[in-house]
Amino acid sequence: MEINKKLDRQEVETWIEDKTPELLKDFWDILQIRSVADPEIKEPPFGMGCKMVLDQMLKIGNAYGFETCNYDNYVGRITYKGSGEKDDIGIWCHLDVVDDKNGKGYDWEYPPYNPTLKNGGVIARGAQDNKSSAIMALYVLRYFKDHNIAVDKDISLYCGTCEEQGMFDLDYFTENYPCPSLSLVPDAGFPICQGERGSFNGELTSLKDLSDKIIDLHSDSGLYMVPDNAFIVIKKAQNTMELLQRLPERVSLQEEEDKVTIYYHGESIHAANPSKGINAFYGLVSFLLERKILTEEDENIFRFAKKINDDFRGSALQISCEDELSGPLVLVATQAGMNGTKLVMNFISKYPVTKNEMDFEGLAASAAEKNGFTLKVTRSSKAIIYPSDHPVIELLTNIYSKISGEEAKPYIMSGGTYARKLPNAFAYGTGLADQWPPRGMFPPGHGDYHQPDESISIKRIRKALLIYIFSIFELDKLKELK
Repeated sequence: MEINKKLDRQEVETWIEDKTPELLKDFWDILQIRSVADPEIKEPPFGMGCKMVLDQMLKIGNAYGFETCNYDNYVGRITYKGSGEKDDIGIWCHLDVVDDKNGKGYDWEYPPYNPTLKNGGVIARGAQDNKSSAIMALYVLRYFKDHNIAVDKDISLYCGTCEEQGMFDLDYFTENYPCPSLSLVPDAGFPICQGERGSFNGELTSLKDLSDKIIDLHSDSGLYMVPDNAFIVIKKAQNTMELLQRLPERVSLQEEEDKVTIYYHGESIHAANPSKGINAFYGLVSFLLERKILTEEDENIFRFAKKINDDFRGSALQISCEDELSGPLVLVATQAGMNGTKLVMNFISKYPVTKNEMDFEGLAASAAEKNGFTLKVTRSSKAIIYPSDHPVIELLTNIYSKISGEEAKPYIMSGGTYARKLPNAFAYGTGLADQWPPRGMFPPGHGDYHQPDESISIKRIRKALLIYIFSIFELDKLKELK
């Protein structure tokens, strides 16, 4: 093998341009597979779609001459071999996707699994989150192989199959197989993530029953998405339709002989940034309370439902907190429905990196009980934080700054990635501040990750590939990865 002491940026960019048609073909091959994970399915784990996409990814890796390994259909690995040094580097991506929910109030204008190329971008479920990162990482390995670059450390692409539904793939892998010495997770933004907030999620159930006036209630675009749809079905009373005159823009009705369905139409966004969306459940509850449509007892229950989403800071559950590193806690109720005659809400929260010792469960349970609800904790995951002078953080921050021309700094993120479950792991890219999608290309609430018509620009994939080629090349030279 030839030992390359330095990479030439112009040569790398030319290679990326030449390989773009092949990259897009490989991208298409995995985008066409509907790989929505179902943790309840045990054989194969998470469903046939997840197995099929993993098999296809490993097949592509084999075709390019890389060593591959399938870890019991939970995780796959594609490796560019090094000289045998004990340390190794992993790039961790996931091939499972968020449910497209087509026909469930989540209307796509483009087919989710028949990728569309438009305006220099790719539209398909998983295009941005996270199949583009997997293909990008594969082409990092291809660049090294095509140029016979000798590396000291094994460089591997790891592909998981259940990131979106709880990271049970990583739980299995870390319990049964060794992890790389250093892991990068391209499932966030550039430059490099210094830490991830903690997670405290829960289910709130009303102690009192809703009245028989309420027949049904539903709002759900996925736990980690601000809901863009909500409806309630109520029995008609003598003055019901009088109270429903002069509807606001986002409210619509379906009237029947003895009942009426009230719909609220919001705008979905990832729950880590709830203020940037329009929460349909919050809008519906606010409308109901404003119009005095419910009974007094129902209103008492729904007032707390509104209070939960009033400020996105957990004030209603008495867990509001913040720090200088990561800012204030973020909390939003994203799912609502009925369990028999009880109102049930599910919320997610992301708390600051210095607040691991705070008693979130005790405080929230006490506040919920005072407001007529019980609390069931559905997830509790501690925050992670690395020092800003960590050698990997310093190196990758400098590489990104040099290539992008920005004066970059490490950041704290609200979302959760594989990095929180792997030792010595950092979320690094591939999100960029590019002007995508073009204004007017999609209706509000479409085009971003987890949204309908999910999309990504080809320019972003190519720039991320450039950054990663230089990053892995320099990381291989580091004597200490921890």
